[in-house]
Parts: sequence; C-alpha cells; structure tokens
Amino acid sequence: MLRGAREHWSNSASRRVNRGAVRRAWAYAFSLALIAAVLWPLLRTPQADSFPFSTYPMFSGRQSSEVSIAHVVAIDAAGRTEALPPEALGTDEVIQAFETVRQAIRQGDASVAALCADAAYWAHDRREDVVSVAIVTDTYDGIEYFDGANEPITSETHAKCAVSP
Repeated sequence: MLRGAREHWSNSASRRVNRGAVRRAWAYAFSLALIAAVLWPLLRTPQADSFPFSTYPMFSGRQSSEVSIAHVVAIDAAGRTEALPPEALGTDEVIQAFETVRQAIRQGDASVAALCADAAYWAHDRREDVVSVAIVTDTYDGIEYFDGANEPITSETHAKCAVSP
C-alpha cells in the first residue's frame, strides 16, 4: 500500500511539473508574440500606419515648424490687435472656434463676411475699446514663438468689419 502511494505521489508531482512547464511555455510564446507585434511597426516605413500598431506618423515624421492659425481679432483705435475668445463665435471650445473660422474661409467671402459681422456684433456688446474686428490667418514659427518671437511671419486678412458705436 505504501508503494502505491509513492507511485501516485511521484506521478502527481511529475504532472504538476509538466503542467508548470506547459504554462511557462505558453507564457513565453505569448510574451514573444506581443513583443514582436509591438516592434513590428519599426520594420515598416514611417508613412505606413495601421490600427492598433501605429508608428504615429503625425508625431514621428518630419513636421514643419510653421503653423497657420485662423482666428478673429479685435482692433482698437490705436491699431492694437487682440484675439477674441471663442465665445465671440458662439462656443466655449477653442478648437471648435478655430474650425468655424477655417470653414468660413474655405466657403468663401460671403461666409467670412457673415462670420465677421457676427463677431463685430458680439464685440459691440462686450468691448468698448474695439473699433473693428477682422478674420485673420496668422502664420508663426512655432519654435521661435516659444523663444519670444511672438509676431506672425505672415498675416492674411480675410475680412474686416467695423464695430458700430
């Protein structure tokens, strides 16, 4: 009887060792597959992009240091300009305001003029110092901007509207 128990214990222990070895082998295989999947995008060109394994080309590729920002500016009697807040375009969101201005520019002069008139009406009720409003696209050098050169490289005025007293 003792002999049978030893054989049973011996077989049971070897099965546990075998199960442990099999689990480790699966864990190693899974880990290697995951590492290969993560590293796989490195073998492709930076322009090749696919979900879920991406090279994030919007960050990894060469980007221009210049950025163009379409926005609405208030102009005072001395000619100083100041960007109007998104609320002047009927939103609390900066990106939504930016897209509203970009779409108006893309749609043409009539849309830009209407947007300018709306912004002038908004400024009339809230800003006494503003004499006119303009829809402008300013281009900045992003690197130089953060070094203190915060004047635009180029500035294109799409529309200008007087603020009625």
